[in-house]
Amino acid sequence: GDHRDLHSFPTRRSSRSKNISVFCGAHLGNNPIYASEAKKVAEVIVEKGMNVVFGGGDVGLMGVVSHTAIDNGGEVLGISLQSLYELELTNPRIQEVVVAKTLLERKDIFMQRSDAFIVLPGGVGSLDELAEVMCSNQLGIINKPIGILNTNGYYDHLLAWMKKAVEEGFVSDANFNELIVSDSCADLIERVASEKRPADDDWTNRLGL
Repeated sequence: GDHRDLHSFPTRRSSRSKNISVFCGAHLGNNPIYASEAKKVAEVIVEKGMNVVFGGGDVGLMGVVSHTAIDNGGEVLGISLQSLYELELTNPRIQEVVVAKTLLERKDIFMQRSDAFIVLPGGVGSLDELAEVMCSNQLGIINKPIGILNTNGYYDHLLAWMKKAVEEGFVSDANFNELIVSDSCADLIERVASEKRPADDDWTNRLGL
């Protein structure tokens, strides 16, 4: 079956290659550009010798990302939710699945198992995950790069709200500026994978208090 390749990954990988979390929609969206860009994201991550971590689903952009990564010889970790797993909405081809009981537990596992995060177009779930990573960085719970792939200007309004929040004094410059934003897959992944984070003890600066 599909699991036979589990122990034969290319030796070009370092002793522990980076795990990149990809947060994205359980739908494909109305414009084919969303799926084609999601496919590129998976191809670039695998090409760079990194692993994909995602929400486990076999639907929407999640399905595109996970199947593309596997088709290109990549290693994929799915972090599913018990209720979705029971509905058999998990991609059966992925090499490792972790099943969380709650959304909170699922996000905790994402935080632990990932070295960096990329948000693709998606709905409320993707927004929730973006906010969780930003809050956790802001509070010094984690200290990891976060990037937004702004395909087709999808996140323009969200970014405009964040700028407004900075102007009005509710979000610190440091917390807003840590976001890596690009509409190019290759550029975004390169920047996220190579970002030098501020020192752990600098997290209080991101609070802006």
